[in-house]
Amino acid sequence: MKRLAAIIATVFLASVSVWAQHNSYAIDDECHSWFMKAEQSMDDFESDEFDTAQQMFLETSLRKKDTKAQAIYYVEQLKRTSHLAQHVRSQDPIAWDSQAWNARIEQEKETAQRIARSTGYMQYYYYASELCQTYYYNTTQDVLASEMLMDMMEEARATDDEYALWKTLIYLERLYLRAGDRLHTQRYLLQAVKIFETTADQTIRRQGMTVQFCELADTYPPASDSARLFYRKAEATSRTKLDTLRFTYYKALLAAADGKMDEYRKHRDFCLSFAPFPSQIRSGRQCFDCVDNILAGKPAKSYAGSINALYSLQQMEFTSYLAAMHGQWETAAAIRHRLVERQYLNIFYLNGQRLDYMTAQYENNRLSADLEQAAQKVKRTTILAIVLVVLMLSGALVYVLLQRRKKK
Repeated sequence: MKRLAAIIATVFLASVSVWAQHNSYAIDDECHSWFMKAEQSMDDFESDEFDTAQQMFLETSLRKKDTKAQAIYYVEQLKRTSHLAQHVRSQDPIAWDSQAWNARIEQEKETAQRIARSTGYMQYYYYASELCQTYYYNTTQDVLASEMLMDMMEEARATDDEYALWKTLIYLERLYLRAGDRLHTQRYLLQAVKIFETTADQTIRRQGMTVQFCELADTYPPASDSARLFYRKAEATSRTKLDTLRFTYYKALLAAADGKMDEYRKHRDFCLSFAPFPSQIRSGRQCFDCVDNILAGKPAKSYAGSINALYSLQQMEFTSYLAAMHGQWETAAAIRHRLVERQYLNIFYLNGQRLDYMTAQYENNRLSADLEQAAQKVKRTTILAIVLVVLMLSGALVYVLLQRRKKK
């Protein structure tokens, strides 16, 4: 009877253990509650709510021996530091100490990745890299972000980690896309697409690629066969409503280029009626306004505000192309001028970053050289002092020996 009771108790406790994981992260429910409190106070820098929640999260994960929760704890710490660094930078960009924050970010990234690897939850290993890359990206340190991603790529190739390589390629293309570097954007996207289409890794296959296919299409001339091919692939791989919104936006532009006005208006109205459209397609409304005015044959000065508000290079290229198709050369030239200005700004922005980075490296190298020189000077002085002491002691010893001999 006692044995039966013990078995029932064991089954009950096992059931409780299973029941205690009713959350999408598949961690202990008590751990999850503290994790959610930490998430909710992630950007609260005025109180100690985040630190308290994190402390309880760690203590609970250790008590429950939940290794996945422990891995999540360390990426939460990294995420918090990244957000805090960006917050401090936004308050005073001039006084912001990038080197100190970068060192802290790198240290916490290494800790999070070490824990993720030791617990076997490699998704958090990659997430730590993503957080670090996003931090460099958001603090306009593209050169450092590029260096970090290149190191990640080398590591992924050396360990034959296909998922890590695929993610790194996507991070790299985003970096080059922001810089307006079409050649490298296309290069890394084509590699990422090849992995996606040929891999047996189901983790990769389950990912959406609509955004990447659209961005790859944007690296080709507007409405070209290559662009259309990748827009079709973007639609075929869509997973969410936001994916549908994105490829429908491009379908509207292609319909306008093909002169299919009813189709253009249907797709345009669908996008404009979708609440997230302005946040998902930056200056998408202004792009549609430009298209409407070009199709109506209106002069550029009547909608100059929308032309000046165009954000992406793709929008500028497409509207310039569409205006040229309709013989509106003045409008096409005005938009093309905006495009050239943007490219010059991108070049200036990157060159400024590289110069700052080289200057920082030079200062670090000079400081290291000064410290090394000072260390060598101290070393020489120490050796000289030791030699002098030895000589003095030797002289004293000789004197004592001579005195003893005289007495004998």
